[in-house]
Formats: sequence, C-alpha cells, structure tokens
Amino acid sequence: MTNIDFKALEQTTAWTEGYDGQTHYSNVLKALAPAFVILATAAGLMLAML
Repeated sequence: MTNIDFKALEQTTAWTEGYDGQTHYSNVLKALAPAFVILATAAGLMLAML
C-alpha cells in the first residue's frame, strides 16, 4: 500500500482514540455476564427436565 492508500483508509475508518494497550478484564466480564446468566439458566432448565 502507498501513502495515498493509507490516507484514504484513515479517512474512511473510525479509529479508536485513546487505546492504552491494556486489557480491562472487569469491562470484559461485565459485558459477558448476561451471556453467562443465560447459559446457566438454560443448563439448569435442561438438568431439571432429566
């Protein structure tokens, strides 16, 4: 890619500003919590049907 291609790509792509290079585990767990609750509920209902 040339510099012109990179400049065009930068103008069309929404770059994330302020990335600090760290993984924020608490935010990841907060985002996944509803999925864990749904999976636990589904597993409990399936075990109850046995």
